[in-house]
This record gives sequence, structure tokens and C-alpha cells, in this order.
Amino acid sequence: MTTTTTPAPAGPRLGERLRTGFGLLGPRHPRHALPVEQADALTLPIGDDGVVVGVNSEGQPAVLGVNRPTPYDMVLIGGLWTAQVMALRSAATGARVAVETGRPQAWMQMVHAMGGGQNGLSVYDVGRVPPQGASAGTPVLVVRDCGMRPPRGRVVSGPWQSVLTLLPYLSPVAPRLLRQARLAGIQRVSPDEAAELGRTMGLSRTEVESLPALPDGVTLWCTDRDRQYVLTQPTDAEIGLLGTPRRMD
Repeated sequence: MTTTTTPAPAGPRLGERLRTGFGLLGPRHPRHALPVEQADALTLPIGDDGVVVGVNSEGQPAVLGVNRPTPYDMVLIGGLWTAQVMALRSAATGARVAVETGRPQAWMQMVHAMGGGQNGLSVYDVGRVPPQGASAGTPVLVVRDCGMRPPRGRVVSGPWQSVLTLLPYLSPVAPRLLRQARLAGIQRVSPDEAAELGRTMGLSRTEVESLPALPDGVTLWCTDRDRQYVLTQPTDAEIGLLGTPRRMD
């Protein structure tokens, strides 16, 4: 004898939910709950995303967020060595680096070490940097190593394309560049230059007095709200390629 079972009709509450477009009901599972006292266990050891340029005065990694979805201009009043370390480390994070320079021979060793310009670093004459086609998948850092009076660049900062302008010393164009910059790095300068930078950037008396005595490899990085002394410690590979930290070139 065969028995046929007729399923019970869905209750009005279920039928109403289906008619209003919420779809079929999924499986039921207990809610995931975490006691308050265990909340701290969810913290993750993840720092800021960017390029590690050294360590701060507390020995913690100092990270610059170079790859950004908005235009980002940086100025470094300092030595070529630090700019080249930043270029190497930016390329290591996946960025393409375009160097605009009047002294290409100073960058050729890096180009050869990185595969002849095919692996993230290319060198161009001043005023000859082509459009880079930066995107979230291929961010770009443009390094402008154009001397004391860099001309206005054809390639400017934009989404996913940051620009780092290197000035060996304080020059007449420095105030304009510093006003435009979101980030400024200052290495050892003369007392007169330090005083001028203090007025231009609103540095404290202690910061102004420290600038003429900064050791090689130390940079005072400045934003509108923050100041940090950072010591750039090279890796063995960086020493083999660029030598030890130095202010003068």
C-alpha cells in the first residue's frame, strides 16, 4: 500500500516574504558570537601600506604612502643617495619609477642592476618624460633629479602617480615647490638654509637648530601636521649598489 504525503502549505508569513521579493530562505545557522574579553585577539599586526624609508626616533618603521589614488607631490632637500633608495624601494613594492634627470650616468648603475629598464625603472632626459599611464594596478613614481632650478615638469602628479622632486640645496624655486608639496624631507643644510626653511615651513626652533647637524642618512620628514626624524638604514644589497648613506654626491 502506497501512502502519499501532501506537504503542508507555507504559512502566511513565509508566503508574504516570498511575494515581496526577498527570495528563498537559506539555511539556518547559530549566530557567530565573541565574548568581549576576547575582542583584542582579533587585532592584526598590519602597518601602513607604503615604502619603508627607515626607522623613526623610537626605532619603529617609518612608512611613506607613495602610491595613492590622489595626486601626491614630495620634495626632498638632500642627497641623491636617499632619492635612489626611495626609488629602489618603490620599485620593490610594484611601482614603476620614471627618473627625469640631467645626470643620467648617476642612475645607469641602478638601471642595469634592475634589468636594463625593463623591470620598473626608466631614465629620461629633462623634459622628455612621456605619459606613464599610471593606474591602481601599475602605480608610478616620477623622480625629478633636475638640479637647483627644475623646470616645470611635463608629467605631473595625478591619480596613482606621485612626484618626488630632489633639490640638492635650498634654491629660489624651493618655496614654491614646498608650498605645493604634501610631504617634504630635509637633510643636513647650512644654518642660513635652516633658518629660511624654518620661516617657510613653520619649523620649531629646536628643529631649525638640528638641521645643520643631521648625520648622513637622517631626514626630517614634514607634513602639515607631523614631523619625524627618520634614519634610512640600507640593506646589504643597497650598500653593494649605492654605497653607504651620504648627504653629498
